[in-house]
Amino acid sequence: MTFNDQFTLFTIASWAAAALAFIIGLLIMYWVIRLAVTHGLRSHHHWLEDNGRR
Repeated sequence: MTFNDQFTLFTIASWAAAALAFIIGLLIMYWVIRLAVTHGLRSHHHWLEDNGRR
């Protein structure tokens, strides 16, 4: 394997790793935001039930 082939393979592997890390980061961010919204809605629902709906 020549240096040029190794460099090309390393470049492709680097881009693939970066894309995978980006996708995993987006999924984690989605999960955190969804968890926060769910908690907020549940908390608001309990607050409405305790204080009565007006």
